[in-house]
Amino acid sequence: MAAFRFVFSPPCSNTHFLSRGLPSKPCPFSLPLKLQLQRPNFCLHLLAAHVGAQPIVQSVTAGENFVEEEEEEEFSRTKILVQNVPWTCTENDIRPLFQKYGTVIEIEFSMYNKSRNRGLAFVTMGSPEEAIAAFNSLESSELEGRILKLNWAKPKKKKQAPQPKPQPLPVHNLFVANLPFQARAKDLKEFFNSNDSNVVSAEVIFLENPRKSAGYGFVSFNKKAEADAALTAFQGKEFMGRPIRVASSRRFLRAETKAAIQLESTEVT
Repeated sequence: MAAFRFVFSPPCSNTHFLSRGLPSKPCPFSLPLKLQLQRPNFCLHLLAAHVGAQPIVQSVTAGENFVEEEEEEEFSRTKILVQNVPWTCTENDIRPLFQKYGTVIEIEFSMYNKSRNRGLAFVTMGSPEEAIAAFNSLESSELEGRILKLNWAKPKKKKQAPQPKPQPLPVHNLFVANLPFQARAKDLKEFFNSNDSNVVSAEVIFLENPRKSAGYGFVSFNKKAEADAALTAFQGKEFMGRPIRVASSRRFLRAETKAAIQLESTEVT
């Protein structure tokens, strides 16, 4: 016979558990299993199943650790969800019902339009004790011919403010030609930075099959004034034994180059 354990976990702080053994049909194998029933505070645990096994009654103490125990869903202790509310119902119709049991802090309706609700209302009471009294008294009560269904409302989750996306920095490019074939991007960047030009990126273009330098590249600046100053200062200047030619360029940077520039600017700030 198979042995089951019903575990009831009430939402209050002093938790007690109820368990009892229930028989089942014979089963030729043993398998740990946990079933979540429709009611939120009940779990059915299959402890063991053997042919000819005797029903098992197992007591459960508060503080016993259960395998694969899921965290209980949190509910508000003062806010009640009222369902099946008449569509034309207003706050003035709901408040008198709940005021009999304590202070009504707030009443909210889920509205379909300005004059009709969706049949849902949220009532916030002044204390958990008042909320429990109202809940127990008004559950399945009648309002304008409709049977009210009450549940504990879930607290609203605070939405995290979206992180502002970094604005792309304006990039001003210079085309640099007649580069030595052994020059690399690092060399080109250091060469232009030697004049305090504040270069944010440098690229040397390579040909494929075979891979070799094409003899030209690009340097980039955040400010147009910096690019214009470098254009004047480095025109015809000797770089690794060769005079370079510099011109303004509207060339778009590669995606990885843009990402590198953005990363550098973020680290600086």
